[in-house]
Amino acid sequence: MPYLVNYTQPIEFVIRELFGLIKNKPLAPADFYEIGMHQISLLGRSGIAMYALAALDIAMWDASAKDADLPLCEHLGGDLADVKAYNSGGLWLLPPEKLAKQAGELRHEGNFSALKIRLGRDNLDTDLQAIEAVRSQMNEEGHLLCDFNQVLTFNAAIPRLKSLDQEGLYWFEEPIPYYELQNYAELRRVISTPLILGENFHGVDHAAQALEIGSVDAIMPDLMRIGGVSGWMKTAALAEAYKKPVSSHLYHEVSAHLMRVTPTADYLEWMNWSDPLFKEPYQVRDGHLKIPERPGVGLELNRDIIELYRVR
Repeated sequence: MPYLVNYTQPIEFVIRELFGLIKNKPLAPADFYEIGMHQISLLGRSGIAMYALAALDIAMWDASAKDADLPLCEHLGGDLADVKAYNSGGLWLLPPEKLAKQAGELRHEGNFSALKIRLGRDNLDTDLQAIEAVRSQMNEEGHLLCDFNQVLTFNAAIPRLKSLDQEGLYWFEEPIPYYELQNYAELRRVISTPLILGENFHGVDHAAQALEIGSVDAIMPDLMRIGGVSGWMKTAALAEAYKKPVSSHLYHEVSAHLMRVTPTADYLEWMNWSDPLFKEPYQVRDGHLKIPERPGVGLELNRDIIELYRVR
């Protein structure tokens, strides 16, 4: 799903064009991905064209798994099991005094031991106060992850990250603009906390470049931007070759299945934002997402809600 409603129409147009390649043909997701990538190459192997290809790729893999009467993870060669997750549904750049209450609520939504906080406030002290407020609601052995959402410049990031290195954070996510891959490699040389990025990798090409030049300690593909199930699987193979952990970005209903066939799988990102769209949303217990034993992704859309929010 794109984030901006105004861009849904061009994405829909490309989806319809790509669908013409497979209409009335045998169901072959892997073949479609390769053909689709060739077809969109003149548009660029990223952006709107990639989002459209990913939508069809996911749908085709879901249909293929349903045809085999298997959950998607089993259809892809894995087994059905729970996936460890962190709650990413809050802890934005709020005043520290408001974060403790929210952290407690988020932790109890699924008995999570891992939460993600957003950092990058105007000064270091306020970030430190925010970390302390959230940690006050967590178990001592719990993992606190952080995301800067690219708010720092490279020069500002160096002193900020060095100062936060002693806070025991699980990772630093996207402290600087995602496309400054060489600067990420420079940051890795001066800090000790792992650096993660990847939600803005547009296809396997970007993931390969980041891994090759040493920009990351871990990656977190976004199912839409990376190229659907097929793009994820290729990226997961790269991560295994470079021995880098893989986490996910959004789309936990599909990403959970892919984490089960990702050799270096780490944390699944969980938010309940999409739950209203489904009749039986996935459940989380004890910090682990429960993949239902149903064919494909195992979801049925709530048509009334879909109609309510349909883009006209």
